[in-house]
Amino acid sequence: MIDDPPLNDFEWCEREVDQHVHGLSPDAAPVHESPRSDGMASLSVAERETGYLGVASGAALLRLLDPRQDTSSPSPRTWRTPKFVSGRKKTSRPVLLQSPNPNRHISEAMIDAYFRLYHVHYPIIHEPTFRAQYSEVIHRPHGSCWTVLAYIVAAIGAWSSSSSSGESLDLALFSHARSMLDFNFLEVGNLSLVQALTLASNYQQKRDKPNSGYNYLGLAVRMAMGLGLHKEFQGWSISPLTMEIRRRVWWSLCVFDVGATITFSRPEVWPYKGVEDLTAASQSYPPESHHMTPYTAVATQARFHVATHACYERVISKPQPSSDALLTLDAQAIEPWIADVPSYFAEDATVPHRYALSHAIKSWRLMNLRIIMYRPFVIRKMLKRSSSTEVGDMTAFHRCLDDVRSTINLISDYWRHHEHNFLTAWYSLYFLFQATLIPCICLRNAPNTSEVDDWRAQIGAASNTIAAMAEVNSSATRCHRIILNLCGKYLDEAETGIRSGPEYPSSSGDATDVTRHAAVISPEALADSHRMTGSEAPQASHNPMIGLMWPHVPPLDAVDMTMGDEMGWMDLLAGGGNDL
Repeated sequence: MIDDPPLNDFEWCEREVDQHVHGLSPDAAPVHESPRSDGMASLSVAERETGYLGVASGAALLRLLDPRQDTSSPSPRTWRTPKFVSGRKKTSRPVLLQSPNPNRHISEAMIDAYFRLYHVHYPIIHEPTFRAQYSEVIHRPHGSCWTVLAYIVAAIGAWSSSSSSGESLDLALFSHARSMLDFNFLEVGNLSLVQALTLASNYQQKRDKPNSGYNYLGLAVRMAMGLGLHKEFQGWSISPLTMEIRRRVWWSLCVFDVGATITFSRPEVWPYKGVEDLTAASQSYPPESHHMTPYTAVATQARFHVATHACYERVISKPQPSSDALLTLDAQAIEPWIADVPSYFAEDATVPHRYALSHAIKSWRLMNLRIIMYRPFVIRKMLKRSSSTEVGDMTAFHRCLDDVRSTINLISDYWRHHEHNFLTAWYSLYFLFQATLIPCICLRNAPNTSEVDDWRAQIGAASNTIAAMAEVNSSATRCHRIILNLCGKYLDEAETGIRSGPEYPSSSGDATDVTRHAAVISPEALADSHRMTGSEAPQASHNPMIGLMWPHVPPLDAVDMTMGDEMGWMDLLAGGGNDL
């Protein structure tokens, strides 16, 4: 069956008035987040101005909450702007100069923060070499390309070490880097530019410009292949360090590209075929270390994506895979990868403090993939409200719920015991919010079952953790509001810290707005339009399975397509009791 056209096109504009270069200081006004786009692809449920977000994205799960898509004219993007007082910027510190000058703008503290916090996850540049270039002990290669790279490194260092969502020095630094990029850069290709474009893509995504980052990433991948980074040539007269740096850039690109593909649920474009890992010419290189290094995380994640990309392909493909097919893929792809993870980086390993976040993200990422794979079986069971006799379906159902529970517990525990900065908050919120939506759906649709106390405890723990992140990551406030509007009335205030209260205002297209409408639609209103039967109508006024599985297919077609049987729309909504 062919998908109908979407209700809106997917055009987007993430351009800002470039006021950061012209005088933004560390004392400028706090950053105001756009209500339209988010780098986690979990809060933007409207189609316009967000780009395409497919069935495996977090936004797809939120589309389950209300079939009505916002078709009104888009509101203008909320630009990040500095303070002005009587026509002059209010600042007590020297502003950044308009002309890029890394010796004046970039401090050792920014570079130190980059290598301390970010580099251990994505070692795309060689630290000793970069520091020597920055200090001008050795030549800075590739002219302005290196200068762009230096500004982006500084921006990421300033961003990743931020402990408040209002800090915006990184925006000014990145604006300097962006001001230097023009179409002339499309006519050159070098390693510094590949590194700069790759880091720019990840920075833009985490600064809630996901489509801009996606474009930077595409250019970086094409340029990398043009430089032959995907090959290791036999007999090439190249030093082991140079070859190692090329490898490192290529596989860092891999984890960024595949990670963005899964986050936005877009088609795979990474070239898994025609890529060489090692050749005979590599035999003289030093053996792999048997302890943690700054390269362990990226190597482990790259192997994870190579091993499991078939799982993602099946999730986004038609027809939808059966539970048995997914369980087979799990056994054939995921389990062998788990067995091959080095013992010093295994889930139960104790790692040095500086690697704690990358070690934790490895586990969170694995559970997130499994949640994406198996959540359709949880949602089917919640919405059909009937027992399943299929062993595979029940295994998938419980595996999803187990990974959700583990995700919430692990991330909540990590947040309590580790450093709070924007980098930690971004990854914690991304994985935690997606996991928490599952017990939200369960609680709203089966509030009288024996599992309800466990679901309430999970939602309460997650909500408290998300609320604690708000000071560092303003997106946490939006996530907390969504959970409150979804499940506040089902939760005990004293037990969970969540309380029902006045509805929060939100901009058009914000997921908070959608969940507010979903929360106030009564079962009687649904009964009038669908003639629901049974003892209790589902609390979630879902258009079942549409948003998750086929976001742009009409309801009557989508239900038959996604449920895997001939049950019609009316029969689905007329499901029986709460038998789990």
